[in-house]
Amino acid sequence: MKRRISLEGLTNFRDLGGYETNSGKSVKWRRIFRSDTLAGLTDNDISALEGLGIVAACDLRYGDERTNEPSRLRGHPRIKVMELGFDQRPGESFLDSLQTFEGAADAARNYLIDNYRQYPFLYATAYRRIFDRLLAEDRIVIHCTAGKDRAGMASAMVLSALGVPKHVVLSDYLLTNKYWDRGGRERPGMDAEAVAMIFAAREEYFEAGFAELIAQYDSIAAYLREEVGLTEEERTRLKELYLE
Repeated sequence: MKRRISLEGLTNFRDLGGYETNSGKSVKWRRIFRSDTLAGLTDNDISALEGLGIVAACDLRYGDERTNEPSRLRGHPRIKVMELGFDQRPGESFLDSLQTFEGAADAARNYLIDNYRQYPFLYATAYRRIFDRLLAEDRIVIHCTAGKDRAGMASAMVLSALGVPKHVVLSDYLLTNKYWDRGGRERPGMDAEAVAMIFAAREEYFEAGFAELIAQYDSIAAYLREEVGLTEEERTRLKELYLE
């Protein structure tokens, strides 16, 4: 099956199926999806999501993003929009604060690394709610704006819970660089290197997030159990439901 699902209004809608786990089993196709913002969905795209059997859209965007670019699935009779992102940003948007200045690229890099270190803890409750939908055997799509940072780490937690090796999870994360079209989201006059730092999926960002949770919990299993609240029994059930 194709990993990227071609849609008219989105560029980074992907299936998380097909990845082999440590047990030798693989994640089932057409059960769990990740994406960029669903504000760009066309009517045909919505029909495609209905055809995939998706019943929940896990929206990790901030309140201002949800207001400025409302999900096309709001009010959908069969697909529930779950607003899992913070209503208020934890800090100022780097894009809004960025000026063209010497060292802007380094500032952007440090900003993203710091964000990734916080994601496993800021979004632990959101991850728990995502796992709850999966335990209910719902087909879901996890998304933010680019489908890169917040959705990237949430997807990484799901794959990790299913036993997909970290290097494989990383390879999935990096696919955003191949598929996502940022469509002019950069601000006029932005430093080109800073743009690259902000809009790319970078291994060092991914590693920063994982290193922070390992520093605090020693293992992914311990993090999922103690921070997210996912029990060993629930992990076993997830594997029964989503591996083959």
